[in-house]
Amino acid sequence: MVAIARSAFAAAFFLLAATAAAPSGASAQVNWRDLVFTGGVSGVGYWGNLPAITVSAVDSTEEASAIVGEFGVRGAIDLIQHEEREFGLEFDGGLRQFVAGGFTSRDYAPKELVGTVDLSFRETMGSLGELRLLGGLSGRRVDDRPPMPLFIQPGYGAAEGSVSLNLFPIRGIYYDVQVFGEVADYSTTDLAPQLALLDRKVLGTEVGAIWENGWTVRGYLGFKASEYKNQGTFEPSDPVRRDKTYSLGALWTYQSSFIARLGVEGALNRSNSSRPEYDAMRVQAFVIVPVPMDFTLSFSADITTKRYLTKTEYVQLVPGEEADNASIVYLEASRPLYQNLDSAFRVGWTRAEENIGRSYFERFGVSVLFRYRPWQ
Repeated sequence: MVAIARSAFAAAFFLLAATAAAPSGASAQVNWRDLVFTGGVSGVGYWGNLPAITVSAVDSTEEASAIVGEFGVRGAIDLIQHEEREFGLEFDGGLRQFVAGGFTSRDYAPKELVGTVDLSFRETMGSLGELRLLGGLSGRRVDDRPPMPLFIQPGYGAAEGSVSLNLFPIRGIYYDVQVFGEVADYSTTDLAPQLALLDRKVLGTEVGAIWENGWTVRGYLGFKASEYKNQGTFEPSDPVRRDKTYSLGALWTYQSSFIARLGVEGALNRSNSSRPEYDAMRVQAFVIVPVPMDFTLSFSADITTKRYLTKTEYVQLVPGEEADNASIVYLEASRPLYQNLDSAFRVGWTRAEENIGRSYFERFGVSVLFRYRPWQ
């Protein structure tokens, strides 16, 4: 699966290069909606005495730090663009190189390579509404993954898809329904065979309703069923872990001279294995506003709290599950340097659950980024 995701990402870059190099007549039917190159450097600190079950715990430490260099590219291409039909491709990929310190045995130099390729299709269904299809591949590769608390999500390959129907307004209200699925396969090594426990299949659905009145509010109700084929339940009659997750939420959006979003979501996770059962609440806030001297300020907060149903002193998680319940906050100030070159200064904080339930690690980072749009 990881190899497939990398191949798809390479194919997207080949398409990017071929289209950019083609004569104007040959590429007339291709519309580049967006193309952004990003580069930068970050200084990051990590806290927590958090041995991970997927890596040798010998070199775990109370504190770790890292200097991180990164390069990424994302783009969107419209292959077909008509009033009644659209077909497009989006890709996003990047490389992060860490130089880490603070460990006892040696200093680590992890490298993370990620990529995503998505195809989307929209078709107008007469007076009923719009049918949308989405399919994608994604992957991550991590070399020299360090012990905790310097947490990097493990490598994986995933394929996902969705079918949605967005109805035209009925008495001023827009309704939508979606069915989605995912297959994920995590990379294992001789030292980290437990990552196979994260392999999963997901099938779900979501229904929503949208109201507009100078602002937009979407309420939604969701359900998904997940199967972890490599996780057992210790029940001979039902040996494979299966989860059912119910979610209810709302997202408010306002757009004028600034953009603001506020969302809230509650989730109940129930399972035939008692360990992962929990209730969670998530609050999201996002604001982007222009300020004097051509600066733009962006603030994002994603705060999650979680309560386990099973009260035990030792709730063992596999690294990768905790990312679903992380709290992330960042503040960014950006400013154009030239017509197609922007710079940004970002401060970010993360608090996420580690491999022992109800224990958390924290990450604080400062970044300087540059974004280049060649055709802006």
